[in-house]
Amino acid sequence: MKALINERFQVSPFFCFFLITSAQVGIEMAKFQRNIAERAGYDAWMSIILCGLSIHFIVWMMYRILHIANDDLFYINPFCFGKWCGGVINIFVIVYFLLTALISLRSYIETIQVWMFPLMKTWQISFVLLILIYYIVTGGFRVITGMCFWGLIIAFTCLFPVLLSPLSYVYLDNLLPFFNHPVKDVVLSSKLALPPFLGFECLLLFYPLIKNPERSQIWAQCGILFTSVLYLILTLITFVYFNQEHLKHLIWPVITFLKIVELPFIERFEYIVVSLWCLAVLPRVCLSLWGACRGTKRFLKIKQHFILLFFLIALFILCNVLEEHRQIQQYENLYSNIGFCFVYVYIPLLFVIVHIRQKFRLKK
Repeated sequence: MKALINERFQVSPFFCFFLITSAQVGIEMAKFQRNIAERAGYDAWMSIILCGLSIHFIVWMMYRILHIANDDLFYINPFCFGKWCGGVINIFVIVYFLLTALISLRSYIETIQVWMFPLMKTWQISFVLLILIYYIVTGGFRVITGMCFWGLIIAFTCLFPVLLSPLSYVYLDNLLPFFNHPVKDVVLSSKLALPPFLGFECLLLFYPLIKNPERSQIWAQCGILFTSVLYLILTLITFVYFNQEHLKHLIWPVITFLKIVELPFIERFEYIVVSLWCLAVLPRVCLSLWGACRGTKRFLKIKQHFILLFFLIALFILCNVLEEHRQIQQYENLYSNIGFCFVYVYIPLLFVIVHIRQKFRLKK
């Protein structure tokens, strides 16, 4: 299948760094600190390291699977589980990536409503964002890659220096004493640290669209390392800026501590932060939506343009159904549990089955 893809639709291995990083970085990075601190306290920074290391190993597994099958996930499932079971699993994969797009988009809309425009309706914001998403996705995979590249460069260049601004107000004793919680709590906290890392699974879909894909593994691993270090820095800054009792009452601690930034020409600096975050959220949504459209096209043999329109309408309806924060939180928890099973159960199982199938094929 990969051999049939024209080279002009493919991207260089170097761009795998930006694709992986953009697929992970979203609004979740502004609020996961409170969740991980609930289980392991301020020793939870170790759970970020543990989660990052485990994902490095999962990415290595994914490359082994893709190298053997030499195609994307929608071919691998029928190859491993048979035509009918593989088709059912493909449907679940499509729903999973649609859920990724929905959670990322709705969480960002909620952030806009809370921090910038509390009187704006959900349908107004979602309608504007979905038009942008439609424009990007219809441009094809190379346009999405360009959005990932420039979105990450601009957002990181503008936001990262600002994220270091609270360092003059920190209280390092918040982190003491170290190793104050049992290993079990740190491991369970690493499960809560998984949601901001999710999104790298898109590699299973765009692998055939990378030139010399076996050379892209180093860039994919660098992307995972980049997000791991970024989340670790954000976690440590949050922990030394807020005490544990204060952190329990914050939903977006990263945006909260950025309120201390003062500029002579703007009073509410978080307006700029939330606006620039759009450049990090849109690539994640576009990649997930593109993957769902690609899988549905191979499954139903329908033009991708019509599939995209149907999915956008579905996202628009679902975004407006989820109005309350409690509902959004429930769907985020559901997505976290499904993502945990996808990453730590489904991918290792696929790794084992692909190697078994390859072994029997070589014997024959």
